[in-house]
Amino acid sequence: MAFAVKLVERDILLESAISERAPISINAADGEFEARLAAYDDRSVSFSVDPARRVLRKGEECSVRFVARGQTVAFRSTVSLAKAGAFTLAVPEEVWKNLSRRFARASAPPGLKAALSFGGERYALDFPTTQAFDPVAEPVLSKDFDPADLRGLVKDFERRASEIASDRSIVMYKDREPSTIEERAAIRTGRAFFLPTPYSGVPEIDPFPRPRILVRDDFREFFAAEGADPDFVEEELTRFERQKRNAGILSEILAPIVFQEYVIGSVRLTNRQAGRAPYDLGVLDTWIQFTRVFAWSLNNSGYFRGAPKRAGGYKAEVVDLSAGGVLFASRDPILARALAEDSYIQVELSTARRTIRTGAAVKRRIRERGDDFYGLEFIDMGPEDFRFLFELLYGRPFTDNDADLVEGLPPPLR
Repeated sequence: MAFAVKLVERDILLESAISERAPISINAADGEFEARLAAYDDRSVSFSVDPARRVLRKGEECSVRFVARGQTVAFRSTVSLAKAGAFTLAVPEEVWKNLSRRFARASAPPGLKAALSFGGERYALDFPTTQAFDPVAEPVLSKDFDPADLRGLVKDFERRASEIASDRSIVMYKDREPSTIEERAAIRTGRAFFLPTPYSGVPEIDPFPRPRILVRDDFREFFAAEGADPDFVEEELTRFERQKRNAGILSEILAPIVFQEYVIGSVRLTNRQAGRAPYDLGVLDTWIQFTRVFAWSLNNSGYFRGAPKRAGGYKAEVVDLSAGGVLFASRDPILARALAEDSYIQVELSTARRTIRTGAAVKRRIRERGDDFYGLEFIDMGPEDFRFLFELLYGRPFTDNDADLVEGLPPPLR
């Protein structure tokens, strides 16, 4: 993991690079080249370079990396002065150390266009939309539910739900508008309603790493969005919980069935029979898994076949990229909802000479001043595409030693 260094340590590392005559790798618009660190002060960092090399342009951005005192160091800066055999960069605002060993990032080449997409087709559906997004990837093989058999899934639901629920249902929102408070709140967020007992009420916190259940703050926001007076939002939540107790509900789950950016239905399990164990997080997790398997099975069975198709790609603003991944920025709310760390997406990089299509995993996500930055690692890129991208970015052929290059820097502060 990369760490930002303080001013004193920055000076020590720069001084070590001078005294050790460490090779400095510079990545500029026309590729990568080697330089030597000559001097630095509070305002600038100066380098010597092969006089035969192209003179850099004033204002051109460069990425700099080197090894000093056994640590990999990197920073970005802009050219303030350049001539044959030498150039000067403005002193960097941020210097990073301890970068992991991967390919160096570079600025996007002129004319490169990037687009992101999820697997499969996207639809324009007449269902309620949600703040959540699920690309509906093939579910992990489960001993509980078989996604290949839609009718079997419905039978499994009835058999298993009847063992723990007085009332159970799968409701589709194709011909029925969601009406209850928990339905509307679940649609708004894409999260499940979970009432372990009527006396514990709506949970205060969500224990899952990625939000999956409605908590008290979600209901407060829901009631405010529905027009409740801010002074009476808490009273609305208390009234909602009281209604559940008065209805004799001892435990309840309502899990939305999310398909892409839509809630197409919900699964409800309600227990009113005394003596049965209250629903716990394990039960909740089982039925959230069921909704994902059910959505996948509906799609495979042709449930959405007649619906109009949406354009599949999302345009991405490339901050920088390497032969191993890309860092892009976006304010698209669907991407913000969909791209959690370790999620999977497809990337298309287009140039005048070649279009590269590859899978990618989200390895890093940072929010900075209204922009979301996503660091993606390429997966399963074809060998010829990889060589083309490497030569395009670094201006030279790929060699066996290139696996030792460092990864890119964190996104610049805006």
